[in-house]
Amino acid sequence: MNRTAIRSASSFFLVTFSTAFLFTLGARLTGWFTRAPEVSPSQMQALGVAIMIAVVCLAVGAGIRRLSAGELQSALLGASAVLLSTPLAIAVLTGNWEISTAAVSGMGVLTLALGWLVALTRKRVATHDEDHADG
Repeated sequence: MNRTAIRSASSFFLVTFSTAFLFTLGARLTGWFTRAPEVSPSQMQALGVAIMIAVVCLAVGAGIRRLSAGELQSALLGASAVLLSTPLAIAVLTGNWEISTAAVSGMGVLTLALGWLVALTRKRVATHDEDHADG
């Protein structure tokens, strides 16, 4: 069992999951793009706990192991895939395109752009980099 691979995978998942979750939750709660949900006091407590757990996931993911530029690129691109695919899939299934769909998709485009920015600024470490391997 390769501990480095497990640490890397755990870190990657936690950072990707928490980024997508917090972006989606924030877009919904702001009410900027759609009507903000009415949250009852009992739901407010659950919401607060969910936010705290997501922030802890982000901190733990960042603390387990510092992500390399390639892993950070992958995490951002993974989060963008979630942020783009989920609202678009709901819009296609329901036939209902709302401003919130565009907002979450816009956040997906933002994380996609950040992932591309990391990709463009990465230095090539060696000629046998995994990006160039044929498989």
